[in-house]
Amino acid sequence: MARRRDSGSRAERDPRDLAGDERARRAARRPAGADHHGNGAARARTVTRRSRISRARDGRAKAHRYACGCASRTGRANSIGPADAGPYTDFIVISLKSRARTLGVASLIATAAACSSNKSTDTPTTPTATVSSIAVAGTAPNVGLTAQFTATATMSNGTTQNVTSQATWQSSNTSIATVNAAGIVTGVAPGDVDISATFQSVAGRQRITVVVRTFTLTGLVTDATSGGILPNINIQITSGPRTGASTKTDATGNYTLGGLEAGAITVTASAVSYDNQDKALTLIADTKVDWVLVRARGCTYTLSVTSQTIPAAGGSFSFTATSGDACSWSASTATPWITLGATSGNSPGTITWTAAANTVITPRTGSIRVSWTGGFADLTITQSGAACSFTLNPQGGSFTNTGGTGSFTVTPSDAACSWTSTSDSPWLTISSGQSGTGNGTVSYSVAVYSGGTGPRAGTIGITGGGGFRGFPVQQQP
Repeated sequence: MARRRDSGSRAERDPRDLAGDERARRAARRPAGADHHGNGAARARTVTRRSRISRARDGRAKAHRYACGCASRTGRANSIGPADAGPYTDFIVISLKSRARTLGVASLIATAAACSSNKSTDTPTTPTATVSSIAVAGTAPNVGLTAQFTATATMSNGTTQNVTSQATWQSSNTSIATVNAAGIVTGVAPGDVDISATFQSVAGRQRITVVVRTFTLTGLVTDATSGGILPNINIQITSGPRTGASTKTDATGNYTLGGLEAGAITVTASAVSYDNQDKALTLIADTKVDWVLVRARGCTYTLSVTSQTIPAAGGSFSFTATSGDACSWSASTATPWITLGATSGNSPGTITWTAAANTVITPRTGSIRVSWTGGFADLTITQSGAACSFTLNPQGGSFTNTGGTGSFTVTPSDAACSWTSTSDSPWLTISSGQSGTGNGTVSYSVAVYSGGTGPRAGTIGITGGGGFRGFPVQQQP
């Protein structure tokens, strides 16, 4: 017997269903083989079958409404669910067997597809989220270093978005820090600066403080041949920040050179009897640099000049140092008025130097020493003394034809200047002060001038220490 499920009350069922049930009950109460038409049980079976077909037909309609989400029998959208369609579908499948199964399942699938294609395309529109705020984050770089900053947007719907690559970046003071389009900040100088990012007209910023951080260079110096430690080796910054800073290895061959700023530097290790060694590195943290020095081969240098005389005015000069091997050399001087250009190099080498002017009359000497592994050579320099100059007071004399006497003082530029006085005319004679050192007085006399037709002139000259000054005398006829 076919299984029947009914999820609703009698009052809720379709009138056609109720009528079919009533006819089925009446037929069942009549004797077998008889009814009011004389058809008996056959008539009852026919009525029951028609009732079931009616219910199946109604089930398909309900299944259609369920699949499409159409109005239910109460007239409200989407109110029919599995509880409505399920019983009828089961009934179709079980009662009508293959035919009913085809009508129930296939029809339901086709109906669902058709309904799906007819559904409204009007869907709710989600409002586009806007930027509420921008947060800039990053760690301030030290001078000479870089750091990555990020920009995060908080949206109006509460979500966040990384907009680092989309934002426009800016520094409030590029002399302290710069920032590129990717949000990479570079420290330039100590100070405070704002780093800002703008996205969709909304800006965020972060204030940072750029500082100068110093680092320490440490290491050990050993001999390449023996492996032994090397004390008293000079370690010097030869290029980059803090050029010229230096230290020496201690008794254990270790060194420490602190207070170094970040950046690219060149460090040189040097010592007598060892070849100089350079190392280039970028300093961004405390760094350990060890050295293995190679002992230099024995060298002999020849200087292009070993003695030189220069004028009192001084000037710029040079000489060469040459060796048969590519040996290293260093130049030094203890003479205060001599300044060296290059102080080290390899053969052949040119040493340039300058001498200050000698302002005294006494000549002076100095020297430059060129050293190499196993030896040295000196250049001896002699600078002439400054020439003496003289001041005379008065600066000249004038006489009538009767003649007379006169005098003038001599003041040299240097108290050590020695001088002599001479006359170039017989009528002009020097009575005293023919010579002297330092300050002095010269006295002279002028003879009578007779028979002359015009004035005559003579000169008393003061000479000494490379200098000359004349005292003119004129006499009228």
